[in-house]
Amino acid sequence: MIEKIAVSEIRERYGIYRIVNPRADAAMMKSMQKYGQLSPVVCVRVEDGYELIDGFKRLRAYRKLNKPMLRAKTMEMNGRVCKAAIIQFNRDGKAINEIEEALIIQSLYLEDGLTQEEIGAMLGRHKSWVSRRISLITGLSEEVREDIRLGLISVIAGRELRKLPRGNQKEAADAILKHRFSTRETAKLVSHLQSRPRWEYQAILYRPWEIIERKQPRPVGLEAKLISFAHVCRTVSEGVRKSRIESYLYEPIERAIGAAEDVVNTLKAAR
Repeated sequence: MIEKIAVSEIRERYGIYRIVNPRADAAMMKSMQKYGQLSPVVCVRVEDGYELIDGFKRLRAYRKLNKPMLRAKTMEMNGRVCKAAIIQFNRDGKAINEIEEALIIQSLYLEDGLTQEEIGAMLGRHKSWVSRRISLITGLSEEVREDIRLGLISVIAGRELRKLPRGNQKEAADAILKHRFSTRETAKLVSHLQSRPRWEYQAILYRPWEIIERKQPRPVGLEAKLISFAHVCRTVSEGVRKSRIESYLYEPIERAIGAAEDVVNTLKAAR
C-alpha cells in the first residue's frame, strides 16, 4: 500500500545499519530539488508512527528541504524480518555494500539470536556467506566501524584497515583522515604496517607521508627558478675551490652560497 505520510512520523531506528555517503546524499538532494520524489520509500507501521527500512537518503533530503509529506509503501512485519528486508530491497540494485550487510547479519546473529543457518535461509544464502560477513564486521574495531558508518572512512579503506590488529586500527584510521589519503595510499600504508613489528606503528603513523611518498606536482614559475638555483650554488662553490681567488674571500663566498642553499632547501621542504 502506497500512501503519503508525515516526515515527522518516520523513525530511523534501522539507519544504524546503513552507511552515510555525503556525495550520494548531495546527489539525492539535487535530484529531489529538480524532479521531486521519483519512488516511494518503504516503511513499517509501529505504535508511534513508522520505521523506515528503505529510502534513507530520500528521507534525509526531504528533511533538509523541509518537505512535510513523503510517499511511502507501508508494510507490517517484525524486527528481524525488517532487518532482512533491508538487504532484500537493496540487493538487486546493489545499493547495499558488504559492510552494511555485515552490520545487519551481526545484529540478527547477536541481538536476535538466530543461527548462521537460519540467517542464511532467511536471506537465501549459504551459511558460509553468512560466516564471511560476520567475520568481516567482527574484524573491525568499533571506532573504525562507526567511522565507516558515518562516511568518514570509505568501505574500501575499511577493508584495508581490517588487515591490522583491532587495537591499531583507529590510530591508522585517524592518520588516513588527517592526511586525506586515497584508497591506494591507504593500501600502501597498511601494507607497510603489516611488514613491521607493532611497536613501530606509532612512529610510522606519526609521519606516514614518508611511507606514502606522494608524487609532487612539477614546480613552475618563481618556485622552479629558485629551486634551479641549487645547481648554480654547486657550480659556483666548485669554481671557487678551483680558482686563485684570494683566500680571505673564501669564507664570505662560502657563507653566501650556504645561505642560498638553505633558502633552496627550505623552499623544497615547504612545497
